[in-house]
Amino acid sequence: MKLTLKLVTIAVVAAFAGAAAAQSGSTSQVTVDKINQSQSGLLNKQEMDIGNASAGGKSNVNAKNVNQSQSGLLNKQSMELGNATGKGSESKVTVSNIRQSQSGLLNKQEMKIGNASGGGKSNVNATNISQSQSGLLNDQKMGIGNADGKGSQSKVTAKNITQSQSSLLNKQDMQIGNAASGGKSNVTATNINQSQSGLLNDQKMNVGNAK
Repeated sequence: MKLTLKLVTIAVVAAFAGAAAAQSGSTSQVTVDKINQSQSGLLNKQEMDIGNASAGGKSNVNAKNVNQSQSGLLNKQSMELGNATGKGSESKVTVSNIRQSQSGLLNKQEMKIGNASGGGKSNVNATNISQSQSGLLNDQKMGIGNADGKGSQSKVTAKNITQSQSSLLNKQDMQIGNAASGGKSNVTATNINQSQSGLLNDQKMNVGNAK
């Protein structure tokens, strides 16, 4: 069984709360509440894009109670909320109660919230963010407000962020407000938790690093 739900492109505000992507200098203002996406089975792919800005676009995103879950074998899962991508793009993101979970074997999971790249700017306020993964040979990542690319900037306030992983031969990573390639980050982080259990696992955490 394969189910792919992608909230992207045009403003779906009229449908239920709204999800949109801003491109080529366009503007997106998105408010979402109680969004649920789930998938189970084999060799599936799942995505969720809400209010991303690209190629100089601007997005203003307020999202709460967003849930994404996936279970099975050889699956891929991703969530992006308000990322700014492309020269001169900007995102202002307020997110709370965002949950991503994945279970099974040989799966990949990723969450990006308000990242800025290519000289973009992000202003992120993230509260009660949870990412969990269980099983064997899985890969898990989380990025919140990272600045990546020459001249990029991120301002991040993060509170109650939890990442957990359990089982065998898994990989786990958390990044909050990192600056790269001459970028700048301003990070305030409170109550950040990362946990991992099992055998032969890999775990990392980067908070506000400048590279």
